[in-house]
Amino acid sequence: MKKVLIGILLAALLLTIPTAVQRIQIEEANKSIETIVPYQLAANWMIEDPDLTFDQILTDFKNTGVQSISLEPDTISSLERKRLVTAVSTSRMHEYLLLTQQEPLEAPFTKPGLFIHSNNSYDFEKVTEGFFEEQHTFTVNGDDYLFIPGNASRILSIPVAYDREVIETVLDADMMVIPRLSNFSDEAQLERMSEELLAIKQPGVDKVLFSGVDVPFSSDPVELKEFGEQLNTVGYELMSIEFADQNGLNQLAYITDLNLVRLHSLGVADSNITESAEKIVRAAKERNLRAFYLNLPSEKYEEALPVLQTLQAEVDSTLPTSFARGDSRTFEAYSVPLWQTAMALLGVIAFLTLATQSVFQNKKLTLFALSGSALFVLLYLVLQQSIILKALALAVAITAPIWAVLLNKEPQKKGYIVKSYAQAIGIAAIGIWLIVVLLSGNQYILGIDLFRGVSLIYIVPIAFIAVYAIWGNIKFLLKAPVIYWHIVVIAVVSGIALYYYSRTGNAGEASNIELQLRSLLEQILYVRPRTKEFLIGFPFFVLALHVAKSYPKGYYFLLIPGVIGFLSLVNTFTHLHIPLLISLLRSGYSILFGFIIGLVLIWLYEKVWKKIVTNIRVRWQA
Repeated sequence: MKKVLIGILLAALLLTIPTAVQRIQIEEANKSIETIVPYQLAANWMIEDPDLTFDQILTDFKNTGVQSISLEPDTISSLERKRLVTAVSTSRMHEYLLLTQQEPLEAPFTKPGLFIHSNNSYDFEKVTEGFFEEQHTFTVNGDDYLFIPGNASRILSIPVAYDREVIETVLDADMMVIPRLSNFSDEAQLERMSEELLAIKQPGVDKVLFSGVDVPFSSDPVELKEFGEQLNTVGYELMSIEFADQNGLNQLAYITDLNLVRLHSLGVADSNITESAEKIVRAAKERNLRAFYLNLPSEKYEEALPVLQTLQAEVDSTLPTSFARGDSRTFEAYSVPLWQTAMALLGVIAFLTLATQSVFQNKKLTLFALSGSALFVLLYLVLQQSIILKALALAVAITAPIWAVLLNKEPQKKGYIVKSYAQAIGIAAIGIWLIVVLLSGNQYILGIDLFRGVSLIYIVPIAFIAVYAIWGNIKFLLKAPVIYWHIVVIAVVSGIALYYYSRTGNAGEASNIELQLRSLLEQILYVRPRTKEFLIGFPFFVLALHVAKSYPKGYYFLLIPGVIGFLSLVNTFTHLHIPLLISLLRSGYSILFGFIIGLVLIWLYEKVWKKIVTNIRVRWQA
């Protein structure tokens, strides 16, 4: 049976090569990055400096490599800041009439509300026709006002329309407009502004970016579907903000055929230009992000422009030549044919069965692994539910590092360390390959669908190897006396464990020294290897292979930190939004450097550690 399973596994690997190749081609074909600056900043600068023109700002932006301006709908408040209207509250109008000795307000103008006067050529009454349930005209000193009863603050925040003049100016400057839209609580406002969004669609207005924690209509699945279909019909692409997790966006993405661009938003100031440039370059290279939203210092334009110029220059100087500035776009659609998924699933059955047989050497457990994995595969082929694929991928991700470090070893043979290291890497690579094939498609590249169970990958293999090591040495451990150097070793291992835990996940924080080392490695190597792999996991695994020659059972304890390298290696490829070539390059560096550092640990073990232990024993006995 073993030979049959190996044959199935090899066939699965060979026949699914097109899936990995297709993903690489699609990722490499999309290297255009877009820089976006909000119009609100420009509006504030022009208010601060009346001599500053929007045309001048756009020219400066374009010269620095900005492609797009994001635009939010005007509110009555923003119209007033732009000096297009004048808004006066009921109480202020009452005071004005009293001071100028005019007739006092009479019903219905005595209600709380706003008197709004259109300045210059702007016709507020025409633009807002039908917006308000109740409105009245009012004239004072020859000036016409539109009176709107209600809460003044709420009225000021009412969305009115996208500024058509701003859109035209941006497009005339050969730049693009990205409208933003919020999920307004007032249903009529939301309906009106969604229609406004559809109405401004034209060449150069191709993507939409949502504001807030909810996308429009997120609370109503029927209206959300209708909204998504309308966006798709007129040709809008969506934009997702990294780490924002906007409610309803994933559903909209599927409704719009995954026409989505991933965006990273960051605040840029004079104090963090270099850090911001590094974030942009790293996000483009390593996370398939193609759009960058820049929030600049908003006080004065003459202060903000140099910040933008310096930032863009630093990005250009470090961004790989394969990337170009331009219109960001979604990735070409691709999916895995069912027959390739089926082959990968057969590979999963073979992989999990062989791993169980190798680790446990138990026929019943092996049969259980075979039948259990086969059952899950059949369930997927019948139900076609992605959750089953993810469960199988998680099983492979947990199993691969355990099997890799517990492969049967033959310390007496020539080239044993190199051969065992290569075999362990090979096992992990097979597991990685199956995961990559199972979880392929635009939904994974775009981060719409994610691999679940990362925490289990970090915990289960370590816990399993720890139990395995203790169980294999239980009699010795119960009888062994505790010596001072044992406590030192326990303290060191505990320190490594605490550091490992603190650095796990997105919340983990790196020290300044580590950040500087990362930056240096990225400059030299294009992408840095993972610290947990090349500095901890793989070196300790190499050392464990060496120690196994002298301590056939005791070396298992070194496999506890050693398995970290392999679980981290597998975890690298479960971040499915990271370009596949980047993960391959990063892992290659980790494997190579980890092996070299492992050889250094072997030298230190033989030349330093053994002498220290010998001296301690002599003094202890004395």
